[in-house]
Amino acid sequence: RPDGEETWTEESTCTVTDSQCTFTTDHATEYTANYEVSNSPTPTDVNLGLDATISLTCSDSVTLGTIPGTGQSSLATNEVTCTVGTINSSGYQLSWLASTAYMENENGDQISPYTPQAPATPETWSVASTESEWGGRVKSTSTDPDITGEEIWDSSDSYGGTWLNVSTSPFVIANRITETSQEGSTETILFGAEIGSNKFQPTGTYDVEVTFTATTL
Repeated sequence: RPDGEETWTEESTCTVTDSQCTFTTDHATEYTANYEVSNSPTPTDVNLGLDATISLTCSDSVTLGTIPGTGQSSLATNEVTCTVGTINSSGYQLSWLASTAYMENENGDQISPYTPQAPATPETWSVASTESEWGGRVKSTSTDPDITGEEIWDSSDSYGGTWLNVSTSPFVIANRITETSQEGSTETILFGAEIGSNKFQPTGTYDVEVTFTATTL
C-alpha cells in the first residue's frame, strides 16, 4: 500500500523458503502477506481457549513412630506425600483439614492438637511436660515447600523446626503461582507427636483423619 493511500495493490505471489517470502519493489511503504489472493488482506485471528485442570494424589495412610510411654514420635516414618499437577498459569494452593482437633484411641482417650502461642502461626515445637500433643508441617524438601509471600515453614525438618496444629477448618499449607511441571509438585507433609514426661497417657492406637485439598488460584 503506497504511503498515504487506503487501497492495497496486489503484487505477484512468491514461494516461502526457510520462513521467508522474498520479493522486490520500489514504490510501496506497507506490506501484508496472505495465504491466498484476497481483496481484504486482513489477517484472520485463530483463538483457542484452554481451561485449567488440577489433580491431587496423596498417601492413603501413615503410621507415626511409636512412643514408649513418654517422649517424641520418631519422624522417620511420619510422612505423607501429595502430588499436585495443574496447567493453571496462576498455580495452585494445598490445604489440610482434620476430622477432629485431637487424636483418639479405641477407648476414647485423646492426644490434644499442638498449641502455638499465636493461632495459625507455626512455631518451634514445644510441648509441656504435663501435656500430650500432635501437629504437622511441610518438609523443606517439597517442590513448593512454603506459601509464597509468607514463608511460614522454616528449613528444619525436625522438632526444632516450625510446627502447627492440623486445624478443623481448611488451612493453606503450600502454594505455587505458576503451573507445575508435567510430573507435578511433590509436597511432603510431616506429622509429629509428643507425650510429656509427666503426662499419664493411656496406651492404644490413636487415630485421626486428615483431608488434603488442592485448588487452582
